[in-house]
Amino acid sequence: MERCRTLREYSEFVSRIRKYAVGEIAIGEAVDRAVTECIEEGILADFLRAQRAEVIAMSIFEYNEEEEMKKLREGEQEIGEKRGRAEGKIEGKREGKIEGKSEGFARSCLFALESHGTVAEWLKKQIMEETDPEAVEVWMQMAVTTDSVEDFIEKTGLKAPGMVNPYPEKEHL
Repeated sequence: MERCRTLREYSEFVSRIRKYAVGEIAIGEAVDRAVTECIEEGILADFLRAQRAEVIAMSIFEYNEEEEMKKLREGEQEIGEKRGRAEGKIEGKREGKIEGKSEGFARSCLFALESHGTVAEWLKKQIMEETDPEAVEVWMQMAVTTDSVEDFIEKTGLKAPGMVNPYPEKEHL
């Protein structure tokens, strides 16, 4: 830009428009002021004198287009953020329903098991931590129909941490 006088002067002209367009001054007034100053200071003076009206009209149009594009991008970003929040709420509700279903089945399962004897803490923990509602529903049905906590453990294949499963074919129903 240092080697091209016209480009440097054009850059100065645009810079002045932007400087004056900030605040209360209308864009047309800011462009007119920049044109007048540039002519007085010899910046693109011949061109601006000869094409003053066209330069002002075109500069106003370009500046307004730039502002409108900025507003459009901001609006699109806002729409995207709203859409993202709405989708997040839907996904959150879906996940919440699944968690609630799993927890409800797990509590019912433990309630039924406790009617057959003492339920070990490790077993309570495994049942309550299961996130698949279908698996916990099956366990709940087994807990209702089982004869004992031990029978339930055998049928489900659940085991204490570190314990080897004697019934690998029944692993995690």
